[in-house]
Amino acid sequence: MLLNQGSSRRLRDASIAVILATVFSQFGLLVFLFTVPLYALYYRKGFSDLLAASGTVLVLLLVMAVWKTRLVSDTDLRRALIIMDMIIPVLLMLGLFFVIDVIPVLSGYRRLIRMLVATAVAMLVLVPVYLLLKENQVLIDVVTAQINAMSGVFTAEGSGTYETEVMKSYLGEEGLIGYMKNFYRKSAGAIYFLILMISSRVADLAMLRFGRRDILRLVDFKVPEILLWPMMLSAVAALVEVFDLLKLGMMSPIIWNAGLILLFLYGLQGLAILRSLFIRFHVPNGLRLMTEFILIMILVMPGINMIVIIGLPVLGVSETWINLRKSIRST
Repeated sequence: MLLNQGSSRRLRDASIAVILATVFSQFGLLVFLFTVPLYALYYRKGFSDLLAASGTVLVLLLVMAVWKTRLVSDTDLRRALIIMDMIIPVLLMLGLFFVIDVIPVLSGYRRLIRMLVATAVAMLVLVPVYLLLKENQVLIDVVTAQINAMSGVFTAEGSGTYETEVMKSYLGEEGLIGYMKNFYRKSAGAIYFLILMISSRVADLAMLRFGRRDILRLVDFKVPEILLWPMMLSAVAALVEVFDLLKLGMMSPIIWNAGLILLFLYGLQGLAILRSLFIRFHVPNGLRLMTEFILIMILVMPGINMIVIIGLPVLGVSETWINLRKSIRST
């Protein structure tokens, strides 16, 4: 009887995780929540349940992708659309297995290191997929037509407004297509890493509420010192390209993605230092919250946001030479 009840609970929990993950995958803004139910299932029930639920989710998503493209007559286009529908869930699920520490060669390493390795592996998988999709001319034509239609709303000939001219100047000769291609080329890895970090953190916080998991506090976060030189080199290389001193070619996407990831990590360390100083000097909670709210507000203000974007990472990097915190607990 007890065995049946246990099996029934496992099936229920796995079913809930599958349903939630499938639902979250269908909403772009909720993509960072896609793996959260699977994390929770792993922490509560173990690896075998996670494996079964993950496989079920992928099968469901594949069936849904095939169903959504059933009216597409061109076989190559349909195949490309299915691949585009599946690639993000597959890569996020790949990252999940790196984060939960089930990859033997990475066992025992800090979660942060495993996330960085997962990002590198995901980008290596993404490159051939991108090259394959790039060869599908029908897909390229469809996407180009949609982007041009969207761009035409803002940059239509004859509109003549100041805002339109500024946008044309900003987008350059290649227009919105060129801008989007350049943006994703230089930031896809950083976006993937950010989603991995957010989803794993949300899962940890959810488990913490149920008293099931001890997590690293932000105030104790510290970037491994070994990442300092990659940070410095990527920053210099990015500035070299920004000022047109040298063309980086194939290295440009690697440098920009690595630089953005490290900028975020050292910014996080800078924020951890601020929180640590608040605690040390007994700053009231209300003032702490107000300070962090002001930082967030500045972050969304063009131009002035550079104070936060550059200031927090510089503060984080400075701890390499100046011990601004009394004690650090590593992951």
